[in-house]
Amino acid sequence: MQQDNLENLETAIVGFLAKETIPTQARIRELIEQFRIIPTCSVDDDDAELLARILEERLGVTMSIGAVLTERDYEPWLDNARTDIDPYYWNRYKKLLEENKFSGQVIATLDNVTDRTLGLLENPTKEGPWDRRGMVVGHVQSGKTANYTGLICKAADAGYRLIVVIAGIHNNLRDQTQKRIDEGFVGRDSARLLSKKVDSFIGVGKYDQKRRPVTFTNSIKDFNKNTATSMGIPLQNLNEPAVFVIKKNSTVLKNLTEWLKEHSAKRGGKKVETPMLLIDDEADNASINISKDMDKASRINGQIRDLLQLFERSCYIGYTATPFAN
Repeated sequence: MQQDNLENLETAIVGFLAKETIPTQARIRELIEQFRIIPTCSVDDDDAELLARILEERLGVTMSIGAVLTERDYEPWLDNARTDIDPYYWNRYKKLLEENKFSGQVIATLDNVTDRTLGLLENPTKEGPWDRRGMVVGHVQSGKTANYTGLICKAADAGYRLIVVIAGIHNNLRDQTQKRIDEGFVGRDSARLLSKKVDSFIGVGKYDQKRRPVTFTNSIKDFNKNTATSMGIPLQNLNEPAVFVIKKNSTVLKNLTEWLKEHSAKRGGKKVETPMLLIDDEADNASINISKDMDKASRINGQIRDLLQLFERSCYIGYTATPFAN
């Protein structure tokens, strides 16, 4: 009943807002409160806020270009590399956004913002060791997942072969993020995929299935060493990118790092050669080093560092709405 009411409320609000140019946050919430008194549109406060954020994201209320800070000696690479990049994953995701009725303004701004962010990462084809880190700060809550899903697609197009998303400290947030990544990047239902069932194509997978990213986690279960090993696919042998969506949890981070050391580090060494992008969702929560000892890092902060240091070539990008994460 609650889900039906939420869908009724969304339909009513979208229909009403279609007559307006670009609604404000206040206007969206005002309409939600007005329509919630109708029995068939009655929802609780949490669902009302969730719908408000979804509509902000879709209709372009808060999406803006923003400002960029970067180190002086960083050398831009994306413009020169663009002719060699096939935007396969991005084009699929853009089509999904259009089908989900994201406004043209939101899609154009998302394209611009993710291009700028990608250009500030390191070129994944660059030889030799490198380690680059950055952060997206601002009012990104409503469009955050859409933003970094777009970045994942473009990073995969550019040549990043391993993508790790640390999706908050709670199971429900990790599961929800996995579903969004399945829909926007993987193109298949990860729960069916890892249970050896016939592929169920969802989201971007409905448009084109000729390239298929590998997911080592699913929408039901977080990373598990035995499950990952049973897939029998060494990362260095993958033709397409691999993605892990994990909870920001000490045990999970430890298990993932150990598994990568055991199965993907090059022979005779301790490093993984595959270029890796790590996205830290809600980087203000648990990721910050709160240790009072200058020579030690707090547990989760230290484990994120360990994961990054396992790779010869890695980029870290934190997403947050608070400057505290810096």
